[in-house]
Amino acid sequence: MIQSPTRAPCSGRSIRLAFAAALACASLSGVTQAHAQDLRPARFCGACHGPIRREWESSAMAKSAKNPVFLAFLADARAALGDTVTAGCVSCHAPAAAVTADYKLESDVSKEGVTCNFCHNVSAVDPSPKPASYTFDGTDPLLMRGPYKDADPGIAHRYVYSEIHTKGEFCSACHEYASDGGAGVAIEATYGNWKRSGAAAKGKPCQACHMAPYAGQAAPKISRNHRDQVHGHSFPGPRNGARLDSVATLSAKVEGGRLKLTVSNHRAGHTLPGGGGGMRLIQLSVAFFGLSGDSIQGEDVQTYGIRYADAKGKSPVPKWLARTIVHRAEIPSDSAAVEWCDIPARAKRAEARLVYYFIDPAYLGSMNQQHVDLTGHLPVVMARATAKLP
Repeated sequence: MIQSPTRAPCSGRSIRLAFAAALACASLSGVTQAHAQDLRPARFCGACHGPIRREWESSAMAKSAKNPVFLAFLADARAALGDTVTAGCVSCHAPAAAVTADYKLESDVSKEGVTCNFCHNVSAVDPSPKPASYTFDGTDPLLMRGPYKDADPGIAHRYVYSEIHTKGEFCSACHEYASDGGAGVAIEATYGNWKRSGAAAKGKPCQACHMAPYAGQAAPKISRNHRDQVHGHSFPGPRNGARLDSVATLSAKVEGGRLKLTVSNHRAGHTLPGGGGGMRLIQLSVAFFGLSGDSIQGEDVQTYGIRYADAKGKSPVPKWLARTIVHRAEIPSDSAAVEWCDIPARAKRAEARLVYYFIDPAYLGSMNQQHVDLTGHLPVVMARATAKLP
């Protein structure tokens, strides 16, 4: 069992839900026009798009509504703010449920998280801090939209080319938002961080990394069209070990009598740790050793991520109670973060580590109390560096 300080209890119901404005997505999404039974499950799509469906099944998108960590946090949010919090949470974690008002997730499609029939029916996205800023076409839920101008699905479904599906703006619907309807505290800022990055300047959208294309067929059972680019649907992210192992580098050297630690980020396409709304962080720490290898001292040098305080100033608190930001430090894209620390007496070697936490350790006490399965959420060492000391 992971041991950590127990998370501070949530404060009262009078605190406004940080992203209650996500309820406004109902007016964007045509909830009154679409019904859960109108949407097709992924297994239907897989009849023609088998390889893509199998990729998606392995992704965080497919698990977004049943991820045990999400469900535990949802239970915490409900306990603090009541059942109305559900609508705001599912607007991005189970958007098919949001656009059909199936807030109890009774439909199979609703349980599929970010599923095929939802994403490929989105007709517009407002790249703004407004939560869940997508438009779902509830008048024609089986009109599929995608990146190909020459797609021919036959009688399987209707189709129209959609430029928004080729742009990073599409991802902003859930990866760029703030509390209080977009006017308050930043909760997700990955899209904005990408927008300011060298990747965006070079014309590389989010999809270039998270939906990397390959040559093949999008619908091998009904089409002989062999494409140079079929977009992957496994959506690799931080839980892909290979990504974390290579996305950042760490160096250590003595300069001016102090230890200089340089954390470089030249591959992510956005700042690190990226998304997660205050739930993830990266810890930079260093341990000092003597001439004989004896441990002298260890210290946490910097915490990269974001932490919130509630209306009473209590921190850290989860994003649904966020009223102010009390800590924010990020590893910039296309650049480096430089940290310094004093060298203790007798120290002859320094060992630095950069560790990615999928869950801020401040919340692990609550997770353990709820017996949450944290498989796939354990900390990962991203980089190491060693320096000889004078």
